[in-house]
Amino acid sequence: MKLFRLFTTLLLLAVIVLFVRQNMATFQRDLDFSLYLFIREDVRWSLKVSTVIFLSGFVGLLIGLALMFRPFYHTRKALQAERSEKERLLGERAKAFEEADMAHPQAVAGPPRETAPEPQAADTPAG
Repeated sequence: MKLFRLFTTLLLLAVIVLFVRQNMATFQRDLDFSLYLFIREDVRWSLKVSTVIFLSGFVGLLIGLALMFRPFYHTRKALQAERSEKERLLGERAKAFEEADMAHPQAVAGPPRETAPEPQAADTPAG
């Protein structure tokens, strides 16, 4: 299975390299851009096709990562809120127990227990 995986990976890389080599002339072409903002004259610049492809891929990667981590950010905030709520409830519960202990000190220890006298061994001859 590892050999098959290696073979398919190498085949895929070979296809990518072949695609790039055959289209090198296209990737080296310049693309002209212009921007007219109605404030000043036209802004013009040119970029190579390969640069435009890499820039669009990088921007897409950044947007994809941001969208991928967005649910984790909301989950982390919800977990933090839940933890703070739990700590608040535990604090209130501990405070209520302290107030109950101060109001009824015997409630914690319970009523005094009566102990039955221990039976004493009778002096009987063993036999």
